[in-house]
Amino acid sequence: MTRYTIHAAGQPGAKGRLRTALKLMGFDGVRIEESEADAAVAKPKPDNLPTSPLAKEVAKLFHREPEKPWSDAEILAFRAAGRAGMDLAGMSEVAGFYERERKKPDHYCRTSILTFLRHFGGELDKARADKPKVGKALEWTPANVVPMTDPAEAERIASAARQAAREFREGMGR
Repeated sequence: MTRYTIHAAGQPGAKGRLRTALKLMGFDGVRIEESEADAAVAKPKPDNLPTSPLAKEVAKLFHREPEKPWSDAEILAFRAAGRAGMDLAGMSEVAGFYERERKKPDHYCRTSILTFLRHFGGELDKARADKPKVGKALEWTPANVVPMTDPAEAERIASAARQAAREFREGMGR
């Protein structure tokens, strides 16, 4: 009996695929043994601490200590939010919105980093819609206002308005 040695180091699942392929080819008694190269030590898991300035801002918004690691799901959601356009400028808009909202008694702010990151686009839209008005936006005046300088003209317009209101009430049966 001929004996073969198959090495598949560094490729997770490679031995299982080889075993399946050999069985499909008709080699029923296939045995693939572990070797020292196959039993490689797994990469150490990262500490999952926020390192980028954006991640630190998110953690600060939710009062999370910088030493507390993020879950794998939070890291994946953070990366997805980054690909969707989350940046420091947008994050500062949302942080300002959350500061204003948290002062209200009936505010609705997300309490979980994971749901915040998954719905960052909606949070940014809410923040942009709720911006406080600054400057000339507060000073609204109608565009076609004509100042009344003649008191006789003002009285003529007022009496015409009273007459129209009286006719409207009479037409409604009052």
